[in-house]
Amino acid sequence: MTVHETVVSALAAVLPNTWAVELPPAPAWPAAVFDIDSAPEEAWCMGGGYTQHDVNLIVMARTMEELDVLLPQSGGGTLRPALEGLDAYQYEDACGDAEYEGDPEVYARFLTVRLRTPRY
Repeated sequence: MTVHETVVSALAAVLPNTWAVELPPAPAWPAAVFDIDSAPEEAWCMGGGYTQHDVNLIVMARTMEELDVLLPQSGGGTLRPALEGLDAYQYEDACGDAEYEGDPEVYARFLTVRLRTPRY
């Protein structure tokens, strides 16, 4: 499985309305969208190596209560453990409030985590 397939599989098990890269037009709420920035780790070991992936997740909901169930500011929720359970999970880098400019009545929160996968 690719890293995108792995992440969407983990998140969609909790929130089926999860999308890679961009939301569809007129999405249903709650929804989540993520993108992944990847970079190889150089000189890790002879003939091998790893790739680091920063997963940037944005979760959107109509109410703060719904958002707090999916992704509270710190610890817990339903989406955070889905990512923490991945074999490639390394650590959480940041979490906080976000803006969703597509609809001013929608609340959003972001979470950035680091994954690490072997290249070979």
